[in-house]
Amino acid sequence: MFKKYLSNTSGNMSIMFAGTIGMLIVGVGAALDVAGMTSQKSKMQSLSDAAVLAAVTSGETNYALVKKYVEASLAANNVDNLDFNWTLKIDKDTVTVEMASVYDTKMMSFVGKDDVSLGSLSEALFPVELPINVSLVLDRTGSMSGSNMTGLKSAAAVLVDQFADYDSDTRVAVVPFSDYVNVGVARRNENWIDVPADETIDYPAGECYMTQPRTCTATETRTVTYTDDGVESSREQTVCTATEDNGPPVEYCPPAYTQEIKWNGCLGSRSGLHNKTAAYRGQRIPGVMNVTCGEEVLELTDDMTAVKAKVDSLTASGNTYIPVGLINGWRMLDADEPFSSLSNKEEQRKRALILMTDGKNTKSLSDPYANGEHNGVDEQAANDLTRELCDNIKSAGVDIWTVAYNFDDADTKTMLRSCASGASQFFDASDQAALIAAFEKIGSSLFSVRLSR
Repeated sequence: MFKKYLSNTSGNMSIMFAGTIGMLIVGVGAALDVAGMTSQKSKMQSLSDAAVLAAVTSGETNYALVKKYVEASLAANNVDNLDFNWTLKIDKDTVTVEMASVYDTKMMSFVGKDDVSLGSLSEALFPVELPINVSLVLDRTGSMSGSNMTGLKSAAAVLVDQFADYDSDTRVAVVPFSDYVNVGVARRNENWIDVPADETIDYPAGECYMTQPRTCTATETRTVTYTDDGVESSREQTVCTATEDNGPPVEYCPPAYTQEIKWNGCLGSRSGLHNKTAAYRGQRIPGVMNVTCGEEVLELTDDMTAVKAKVDSLTASGNTYIPVGLINGWRMLDADEPFSSLSNKEEQRKRALILMTDGKNTKSLSDPYANGEHNGVDEQAANDLTRELCDNIKSAGVDIWTVAYNFDDADTKTMLRSCASGASQFFDASDQAALIAAFEKIGSSLFSVRLSR
């Protein structure tokens, strides 16, 4: 296009070219000025945000004293040496910092615009210590054995100490989970649970038969690979590779024996839509027979010594089924049965659920559904239910924090990230130090002041 303009010597074309070039220059200049104004306004907003947070966390409410904190924050954070005016306003429980500055245009002055007024406004409330209920949903599966469990106990102690330091009414529940959750055998006859009676089955002696005694004459050490809760490991095992007869055949008569079928406090899952909501509401929750599921849950309590003792008592066994931990953690924050904590009805009480796991779902609901059992291995089905429960819990007004602890499964981490109530409420902790840091951040964030505007 420019080549044609240059080759055309007519006066009109020269005038058009000059006009076009002028408009292009003004347009580019305006774009540069807009970018500069946007950058300066963003810096001002950051300055006023930091200043108002410094004000409300200062511990002061007197105007003159609060003003000193605002001045100090603005001086410390104005690294670009912006020239601005600011005002501080305190209205009852609200603090406002408003800033104004002028942006000197670079190119727009050619069209008569020498400067542009810019402003920012930040608002925050003085801290109000609201009562809070917290449900700690903690993975106690086989993969948590050893250093993982040691790290969890150390990190949880730091978090519980923060709860203890909070002046308002803080109550904490602990929900250890693996394949199932242990609600305690004392709950057997409560109306919201469905547990069959324990029974003893007597099996008679079997028919006698002849068997040949043999002695191992050669062995070999082999490396055997096995999987525990989705984590592959190996160990050395000695196996017999050759035998020889050891005397004549002898008669063997299988003895009679007794099998006990009993309930150890393990809670399973309801079917259908009932498995996606916390409250009892007339649909009983099945107790699962003849399985073990670790330590009993601890209901909401303000006794932080008891909370620490419960976490310290955790052992590692079983497989990972995150939905059973989530739904029972949610039940701790619900006013209805099975746990009936009426404090969850208080309007001003915050509710938070903290989920920590060290691996992906390795179990799912039995298919077909059978007595609330989790004997399936459909990871996708378990993940889908995990996501749906997370959404339902958040919709119920519960704040969710999630922690991935020392594992590499990207899909599970993505699921946990989306489960959290916000991007900053997911933590990927690779070791004990990172887990402690995550729990410290969660503790401080639960009680921190936030910008209201």
